[in-house]
Amino acid sequence: GGGGGGDGGGDGGGGGDGEGGGDGDRKAKKSLKVHGTNFYWPMKTANPYYDAIADDVDVLLCHGPVKGYCDEGGGCETMLTHVGRVNPRLVVSGHVHSAHGVAEGKGRARGTTFVNAANARKGYSMGWDAVVIDI
Repeated sequence: GGGGGGDGGGDGGGGGDGEGGGDGDRKAKKSLKVHGTNFYWPMKTANPYYDAIADDVDVLLCHGPVKGYCDEGGGCETMLTHVGRVNPRLVVSGHVHSAHGVAEGKGRARGTTFVNAANARKGYSMGWDAVVIDI
């Protein structure tokens, strides 16, 4: 006991050679490319900061949701365009508290999982369960 690693029950952090104690199904760790944006109001016009999102991003973190996915109609159209451009595996947002949930992309966003991980339920009281995604 004590310390980290070796028992297959760690938090997945740290480097290493992909070998865990007793977890024969675990594959060698693959790197993930993550891009996080600053807060921007939902946009319908170009945002030059979104142009900086690399084409090979795996996980995209943005404060507000993407238009059409866990957004209750308040998502960002410009970010949807960039999701179609880079095709990340996962987009995580929040901001629209009542739209908490998970959705799978369609059309140009096919292959992308969208998560609104907002944790405030009514007003600013905590109340939604955590969202856990395996990637």
